Amino acid sequence: MTLWRIIVMGAVMIAMVGIQQAQAARTPNDYVVISYHDIVDTSVTPNLDIYSQTITRNRLIEHFNLIDVGGYNPVSLQQIIDAKAGKQPLPEKAVLLTFDDGYRSFYDIVFPLLRLYGFPAVQAVVGSWLDVPDGGRVPYGNTTLPRERFLSWEQVKNLDESPLVEIASHSYDLHYGVVGNPMGNEQAAAVTSIWNARNGYESETAYLERIRNDMLRTQQRFQEQVGQSPRIMVWPYGAYSQATLSIAAEYGMDYTFSLLSAPNRLSDTMRTMNRYLIDQETSLQTIEEILSNRVWEPEKLRIVHVDLDYVYDPDPTQQAQNLDRLIERIAAYGVSTVYLQAFADPDGDGVADALYFPNRHLPVRADLFNRVAWQLKKRANVKVYAWMPVLSFDLGSGYQYVTDVTTGRESTDHYLRLSPYVDKNRSTIREIYQDLGRLTKFDGLLFHDDAFLTDFEDANPEALAAYERASLPGDINAIRNNDDLMSAWARFKTEYLTDFTLELEQAANYYRQADNVVFTTARNLYAKTVMEPSSQQWFAQDPRDFASGYDYVAVMAMPYMEEAENPDAWLRSLAQRSLSQVSADQLVFELQAQNWRTQTPIPSEEIAQWVRILREEGIKHIGYYPDDFHQNHPDLNTMRPVFSIGRRFRAIQ
Repeated sequence: MTLWRIIVMGAVMIAMVGIQQAQAARTPNDYVVISYHDIVDTSVTPNLDIYSQTITRNRLIEHFNLIDVGGYNPVSLQQIIDAKAGKQPLPEKAVLLTFDDGYRSFYDIVFPLLRLYGFPAVQAVVGSWLDVPDGGRVPYGNTTLPRERFLSWEQVKNLDESPLVEIASHSYDLHYGVVGNPMGNEQAAAVTSIWNARNGYESETAYLERIRNDMLRTQQRFQEQVGQSPRIMVWPYGAYSQATLSIAAEYGMDYTFSLLSAPNRLSDTMRTMNRYLIDQETSLQTIEEILSNRVWEPEKLRIVHVDLDYVYDPDPTQQAQNLDRLIERIAAYGVSTVYLQAFADPDGDGVADALYFPNRHLPVRADLFNRVAWQLKKRANVKVYAWMPVLSFDLGSGYQYVTDVTTGRESTDHYLRLSPYVDKNRSTIREIYQDLGRLTKFDGLLFHDDAFLTDFEDANPEALAAYERASLPGDINAIRNNDDLMSAWARFKTEYLTDFTLELEQAANYYRQADNVVFTTARNLYAKTVMEPSSQQWFAQDPRDFASGYDYVAVMAMPYMEEAENPDAWLRSLAQRSLSQVSADQLVFELQAQNWRTQTPIPSEEIAQWVRILREEGIKHIGYYPDDFHQNHPDLNTMRPVFSIGRRFRAIQ
């Protein structure tokens, strides 16, 4: 061991004294992946321009020594593959090191260190950057960098010949942002259908062709310059979709990496692996927390449910002002999540007459959802759910709607809903959700409260045929006259609706950009199904079925809507009964901020008191609807002390 390494290791040991020595939360057969970028040696190049995610050579050495001293074991991708196949066990506290972008510093600084420590690593290169001629400039974000800042193909080949290095693709030419909507938001090229003023949005066919051409070009250039195709794709900006995963696999890249900050397990798919992004400001304590899986995340969700109808305005200037006001309010609130309306409902009947994103089937009131969701994600740092109907789309006379057996018509007492038993309806709704995923950016789905069927619905011929296929009578009146048949019919409809929403989840997620936020789903549940279990037959909704189908069960905890005589006592009872059926980790309680029966806002002090009550009863995840940011209702100063999550965190399990 060289003297300089002994000295630096001593410094690391001193620095580790201040780090918590709690038992590492690593488990057998797990591994952590670290993402580095450029490395600079300030003693050699003190005037070199430094960009985001760049770290110094000294900092990298500190990290390597921490890995060494802490008993962590750097592994290659092949070791993980072999362990997953049962060929040899993965060492305890396994770590995979990755370096993105193909900087020359990997050859000059990192590679010698890898050989010194005996650490394997993955280097991901951008093919088009390597193809820039000597003396040229490499496009890098909004600027360019000298060609000599990056590896040459010859160096890539030399690295690939080392048993310590595997060369991955970082795309051929997808490492840049493209205009993703008419407002000019730049979004990742690999997962965005490009918009321009002349042609509008890139078609689905053109988008897929662009991605396939990039993967093909990557494969060709690797074969020409390295002698073999890459098997790893490291997604630029960590942004990918189910569609891009499938295309990468078509071209031999079965293993990909994202930037979702979480450990990996051998039982997980290797189709996409999680990574922690590191920069110069990442402290040794944070590195230790990452390596030991003691990373912290918010323990409770605080959710604001936002109507895009409140943001929309036919005057673009006023609409922009509305958006700024919303973003500023959410950023100042200290909340974790926004449920954001993606459909237009100006008359407030709960039925989608138009949408706030481009699609194949309904008018676009304004191409607004993508813009607002993106701004909320990036400026307010919240997770954004697309709040969408399941059935209540008004598509006109060419479609069949849910009918009531007593009248043979759509019920006027409930939402207008497309019959879920009609193939044409299902296909159309799936396409709407797929368009949502392809043309907007969001992190989760909230299924609207329209996904219900009463104990008199659905009486369409297609519905009756579906009942018969499920060994039920094709006669609703015969079903209603038998308690056992009624129970079986309710279960069938409940599961049928849940299964359909899972199809919609898959449709929305196919093109949806996955990034550093876990995709999750929630569905609105009527409180009556909790308070009066017999009513589950009236709605075809069951809390336990919801808990098995979605990440969160969003109980509509709205006492005035339910005409509760004592709202506080009603909320306590609802909380207790809900917790007896669904775990606290899955329960979301959505309070009401408006009394729709009197058309008046509920006082902010009363809403704050409801939050206190729910917290006392053990409800962890709390939201409310609607948020009127124009009128500051509920009042921010009243709500923040009880509603903001502040800095309360928990360790990832």
